Amino acid sequence: MILVDDSASVRTLLGQKLVAAGYEVEDFPDAVAAAERAMIAPPAALVTDLLMPGMSGVQLCRFLQHDPATANVPVVLLTAAGDRRSRFWARSAGAVAFVSKAEVDELLEILPKVLRAAATAPPVSGAITSRGMVQERLSQILDGALFDSVIAGEVRMLASAGDAQRVFTDLAALASEVLTYRWIALALEGETRSLMVHVHGKRRDESEQEARFALGVAPDKPAFVVADERALAVDGPAPLLIPIFFGTTKLGDISFAFTTRGIAREDRKLAALIAHELGGPLRMATLVEETRRLAAVDSLTGLLNRRAFLDAITRERSRAERHALPISILMIDVDHFKQINDMHGHAAGDLVLKRVAQVLTTIARKSDFVARWGGEEFVLALPQTSEAGARVAAERVRRAIVDAAQEVTPGTTVKVTASIGLASADSPWQLDDMIARADQAMYAAKARGRNRVELVRT
Repeated sequence: MILVDDSASVRTLLGQKLVAAGYEVEDFPDAVAAAERAMIAPPAALVTDLLMPGMSGVQLCRFLQHDPATANVPVVLLTAAGDRRSRFWARSAGAVAFVSKAEVDELLEILPKVLRAAATAPPVSGAITSRGMVQERLSQILDGALFDSVIAGEVRMLASAGDAQRVFTDLAALASEVLTYRWIALALEGETRSLMVHVHGKRRDESEQEARFALGVAPDKPAFVVADERALAVDGPAPLLIPIFFGTTKLGDISFAFTTRGIAREDRKLAALIAHELGGPLRMATLVEETRRLAAVDSLTGLLNRRAFLDAITRERSRAERHALPISILMIDVDHFKQINDMHGHAAGDLVLKRVAQVLTTIARKSDFVARWGGEEFVLALPQTSEAGARVAAERVRRAIVDAAQEVTPGTTVKVTASIGLASADSPWQLDDMIARADQAMYAAKARGRNRVELVRT
């Protein structure tokens, strides 16, 4: 084994103890000389001081870890002080153990375990022969470590982006600066398993299909596509697939489709680093999205709540005014809801409200907005729908609610009806006026016998 320490007395003392314990020891006064020797003939183990002039023990450890010929050589770091920071620094460098010089017996105790666990390093013939070459290689390693730390920091900063699509957009901007690829794609775990992909515009469809296959995303699932010339419109090898974890929880998968030159070792390493660091930002993004969803959703029915509905309709009004589009609003009130609660209990009432919400969600188009307005009242906004179309939709809603009989307790079925108020307007329209007219029409439907649709015009 190799022993490294800038103190001759320490080398003599430790060397004698190691030899007495049956080890063959070759000692060196500095880390560069030890590195030269290790590269020529990898030792069974290397014991080195942590702090030395020139090349430190940590740097020596990193140096050996980064060369395939010495990557399996176990390194034990010695120090005069057993402080926590030094132990952390030793562990982060890849040392198998950290021992205080005052605890030589501990070193002798752990060495047999270290040697048994270590794999035999492959032989190498004189790849490093001079002090200058060692220093040059060390400089390259340290530059590489600095580069990796900067990339890791940049990926972690994506946590501030907000939602997952924004995280992916910013990731594509970063990845395109350091990698050359045909496309990169991301799919998060969950029922939706939606796709996010960065592609070249000329190969958008082809690359999206390839990404779907690589990540197991069905053709009917939505895709968020960033298409520009930062990705290359070329052929290449099969994509690289890497899982993304946050702790022990898998969040999804990321895939890199590299170019015709194949997947270089450095590209593979950098892709793995990005995937490793991406777990935190994606977890943060999913938490932000879930928080936003909960803030916008009625907890009982899963529909938009009143505030989220008003926000959505306010945005819709801006679009309607730009394109001169009409809108219709249905205000829906469950008839005799208090009697349902009184006769069957509030749990039964909750079931009725959930069922009505399901009916509305089923009937609504993708462009419509459905919300629980409060209590037993619901609201359905129909963008780009005039009065005639809204009347047809309102009747469909009324009939569907009647047809959706609800079993509220075993053997007890409740027939539910609803009174519906309708208001329609051409652009430009005022939201407060629309809501007020629909509400007035709904009360008119109740006054005229319930289970009917009424309209109030301006």
